[in-house]
Amino acid sequence: MPSKKNIKTPRQLWENVSSRFVHFVEQIFFILGVHVGRHPVRTIILSWTFVILSGVGLMKFHIEKNPMKLWVPSESDFYRDTYWYVNQFGTAFRLQRVLVEADDVLQPDVLQAIYNITEQVNTLRVRYDQTDYSINELCYKVPAITNFFNFNTKSVKQMSDNSSLSKENKNSDSEFTDPTSWIGEDFYCGFIENFPMTCLQHNIVDLFKNDLDLNKGATKHDIVSKINSVKTNPVSGHDFDYTELLGGVSRDESGNIVAAKSVILTWYTEVNMSAVDLNQVGNLVGTEDWVTVPLGLWEQKYVDLMVTLSNDLSNITLYYEAGRSFGDVSGDAIIQELSKLFIGILLMFMYIQFGLSRCNWLEVRLTLGSVGLLCVGMAYISAVGWCSIIGISFGPVHSSLPFLLMGLGVDDMFVMQACWENLSEADSQKSIPYKVGLMLKHAGVSIVITSFTDIVALLIGAITILPSLKSFCIYAAFGVFFIFCYSVTFYVAVFTLDIKRIEANRNGILFCYRHKSPVSLSKDKTTIQKLFAKFYTNVVLTTPGKIIVIIFTLTVTGFSIEAILKLEQRFDPKWFIPEYSDYKQYLNAHDYYYPEEGHTAMIFLGEMDYRHELSHLHNLTKSLEKKSYVKDVVSWLHPFHGYVQSNFHLDVYNSTAVSEEQFNLYLSKFLFSPIGGRYQMNLKFTIPFKCGQSATTIKASHLSFKFTKFNGPDEYIPAMNQVKDLVQNASISSGDGYRSVWSKVFANWVTDEIIAVEVERNVELALLCVMVCTAVLITNLQMCFWIFMCVLLTIVNVLGFMQRWGMTVDIVCCIGLELAIGLCVDYAAHVGHTFLTIPDGSRSDRAFKTITAIGGAVLLGGGATLLSFSLLSMSQAYTFQTFAKIFLLVIIFGLFNGLVFLPVILSLIGPAGYKSNVKEPEEIEMNGKQHALETE
Repeated sequence: MPSKKNIKTPRQLWENVSSRFVHFVEQIFFILGVHVGRHPVRTIILSWTFVILSGVGLMKFHIEKNPMKLWVPSESDFYRDTYWYVNQFGTAFRLQRVLVEADDVLQPDVLQAIYNITEQVNTLRVRYDQTDYSINELCYKVPAITNFFNFNTKSVKQMSDNSSLSKENKNSDSEFTDPTSWIGEDFYCGFIENFPMTCLQHNIVDLFKNDLDLNKGATKHDIVSKINSVKTNPVSGHDFDYTELLGGVSRDESGNIVAAKSVILTWYTEVNMSAVDLNQVGNLVGTEDWVTVPLGLWEQKYVDLMVTLSNDLSNITLYYEAGRSFGDVSGDAIIQELSKLFIGILLMFMYIQFGLSRCNWLEVRLTLGSVGLLCVGMAYISAVGWCSIIGISFGPVHSSLPFLLMGLGVDDMFVMQACWENLSEADSQKSIPYKVGLMLKHAGVSIVITSFTDIVALLIGAITILPSLKSFCIYAAFGVFFIFCYSVTFYVAVFTLDIKRIEANRNGILFCYRHKSPVSLSKDKTTIQKLFAKFYTNVVLTTPGKIIVIIFTLTVTGFSIEAILKLEQRFDPKWFIPEYSDYKQYLNAHDYYYPEEGHTAMIFLGEMDYRHELSHLHNLTKSLEKKSYVKDVVSWLHPFHGYVQSNFHLDVYNSTAVSEEQFNLYLSKFLFSPIGGRYQMNLKFTIPFKCGQSATTIKASHLSFKFTKFNGPDEYIPAMNQVKDLVQNASISSGDGYRSVWSKVFANWVTDEIIAVEVERNVELALLCVMVCTAVLITNLQMCFWIFMCVLLTIVNVLGFMQRWGMTVDIVCCIGLELAIGLCVDYAAHVGHTFLTIPDGSRSDRAFKTITAIGGAVLLGGGATLLSFSLLSMSQAYTFQTFAKIFLLVIIFGLFNGLVFLPVILSLIGPAGYKSNVKEPEEIEMNGKQHALETE
C-alpha cells in the first residue's frame, strides 16, 4: 500500500489530480482497445450501421447558393439594405458588356463591325417555359423621348399659336422648360399612354441610330465629329456623353478626341427580384448574383456568341462580360479542382503504404491503407449527415473539407502504428486484445489531445458572424470528431484483424494465401527512426545544435513579427477569377483602358414628408458632392426643383411656398414629362398613379453616385463609413427614419472591415482554448506552456511569412488560420505527451527517446497533410491556392517547432514524467464476466 503523499502547494495538488486523470483516461482507452480487439467484426458492423444512419441526414442536405447567406453577416447594414431595396423596388440591373479593342476604334470599318456585333446580340433568342425571350423582352426599358421632341417641334408650336401662353414660358431657354406643360393634360396623357419604350444601352452605334446601312458613307471625320459634339442619345433622347465609352484616347490641341484604342458597349438587362430562385439559378459555390432563369439562359447564349465572334473577327479584339461571368468562372475554378481529390486519394494511399508497410509479404498493409482513407470518407459522410440534420447548410468553401480531413485523419494511424511498434518485449508476448488495449492506451490520450484541440479551435472559429466561415468550421469540427471516433473503433478493429492475418502467416496482398513456411517479420527500426536517431544524436541534441536551434527560432520569430506589422487586410473578388479565363482578360483590359471607373452606390430613403424634407435632402446631396472621393451624383431633387421653378415659378425647396396638393401634382407632371420621366425608377409610391393624376405618398426613393477609384481598404472603408455617417446625420426629422447608403461592392467592403477584427479575436480565443485544453488533457502546467509557445510561434511565423509571400488577410485566410491553430497543436502535443510518459533518465535521454518513439509518426502525419494539400498548389482557384500556401507554412513551422525546438527545450528544462502507481491490469471485467487476457 503506497504511502499517502502530503500535498503542500496548489501545483502539487494539480499534479496529483492530473496524474489520476491521465491514468483514468488511459484506462478507458485500454478497456476500449481490449473490447474492440476481442470483437472486431462486431465493432465494424456497428460502425457501418452508424454511418448508414448518419447518411439518412443527407435527405435534408442543402447547398446554400444565395451569396447573401454565405458571405454577408446577417446583422450588417448591407444585408438589411439589400433586402429593403428588393422589397421596395423589386428590380435590379444586370450588365452585359463588350469591350472592343483596335488600333483606332473610331474608324468606319471598326464601327461597322460593332454594328454587326450589336445586331447579332439583339437577335439572340432563348425559349423557356414555352415563351421566347430576346434582349427586347429582358432589357431595362426607358421612354424614348426623341420621337416626342420631334412631335414637339411641329405640333406644339401649332397648338401654341391658339393658346394663351405667357411670353415668359414660350421664350424660356432653361434646360428644365417643358413645352408639354402648355398642353392640355388629357391630350398629353393620351399620347403618353402610347409612349414608345426603348432598351437602355450605351452603344457608340446609337450615334447613327443603329442603322449603319444608311450611313455607309460616314467617314472618320463624321464619327469623330459626332463623338465630340453629340451629348444626347439619338435613340432614347436622354443625355449621354459618348466620350465616356472610349479608352486609350488621343486628343488634338483643342482637347477634342481624334482616336481611341477601345470602346465599351453596355446592355442593361432587368432582373425581377421577386421572381428569382437562387436554388434554381445559383451555382455550387455561391458566387452567382440574383438572376431569373430566362435571363440566365440568354446570358449563356450571349457568352457563346462572344466566344465565336472572338475567334472569327480579325481586325478587332473582343473582351466580354455577362452578368453571369463572375459566378460561372469562379464556380468552375473551384469545382474543376475537385477532380484532384481522386488523384490525392491515390497518392495518399501510396504514402500510407510507405509509412505503414515493411519489406516482406506479411507486413504489406494494403488493408490498413485503404481503411485509413475509408475512415476519412466515413467521417465526411457522418459530418455532412449530422450537420444536415441540425439544419446547417453546405457552402462553397466546404469543397476543401475532404482534403483537410484526409490530412488530419491519416495522422492518427501513424501514431497508433508507432505505439504498436514501441510495445516492450514482455508486452509483445501477450494476447492480441491485450496488446491492442495497450496500443490504444498509449495512443488514445495523444489522439484525444490533438483531436479535442482541433475541435475546440474550429468551434471558436464558428462564433464568427460570417455565415460561410461559421458553417465550414462546424462541418470541420464534426468531421474531426467522427475521424477520432472511427479511428479508435473501426480502424482499430481492422487493425486487429490485420494483426491476426499476420500471425496466421497470410499474405498481405492475397489474403487467402497462407505461406507454407514462416515469413520473418521486420525487427529493425524503420529508416525514419534510424535517420532521426543519427540526426538528433549528432546535430540537434548536441550543445552547439541546441544553441543554433534557439538562436534560429528567435531570429525567424523576430523576422516574422516585423513582417506582421506590415501585413495588410485586403480582398479583391477578382482574385477568384483564374488568369487563363476570358473573363479575367476582360477585367484586365477594362482596368487598363478605364482605370478611373469607380463603383456605383445609392442612397436609400424611406417614407418621410418629402415636401418638408426636400431642402434637407438637397443639402445632403450638396454635401455629398463636396466629398473628394464622390463623383457623378445623380439625383431627382435638382431636376424636380428646376422643373417646377422654370414652368410654374415656385420654389419647392421652400415648403411654405408649395402646398401638399401642388407638390403632388407637380411631382406627377415632372415624372411623366420628357425631363423627369427617367427618374420614375428612383421613386416608389404607396399607390401607383397614372399620368394626369396627382402623385400619392412616396414610400421609398433613392439617389445614385459613384465612388472614385480606391487603392485599398485604408481608403474605401473610411469613405464608405463617412458617407454613411453623412446620410445618417442628415437633418431629417419626419418619416420612418430609414436612410442608408448601399453599393454592391459593400458586400466585400463590409467583410474587409470586420475580417481583421475577426481573425485577431478568433486566433486569440483559439490560442486561449488550446492552452486550457492542453492543461486539462496534458495535466502538466510546464508542458502546457511549452506546447502553447510552439503553437504561438507557429502562428506568428505563418502570419509573418504570409506577408512576405504577398498574401493579405481576407475571409479565405481567416478560414485557413482557424484550421492552422488546431493543426499545429498536433505536432507539439504528440511530442509533449510522449515526453511525459517516459519517467526515467535524464532530460536529454528522455527527449531522445521521445523523438525516436513518436517523431517519425509526427513527421509522417505532417507529410500526409502536406500531400493532401500539395495538389491544391497547382490549382488556379484562389481559395485552394491560399489554403495550400497557409498549410505549407503551418506544416513547415509546426514540424520545426514540434520536432526540433520543443525537444531542445525539453532536453534543457523539461518537466518530470508522469508517476505511475497503478499496475497494468492482467484481467479486465467486461460484459459482467472475468476474461483472462493472457489466453483467448
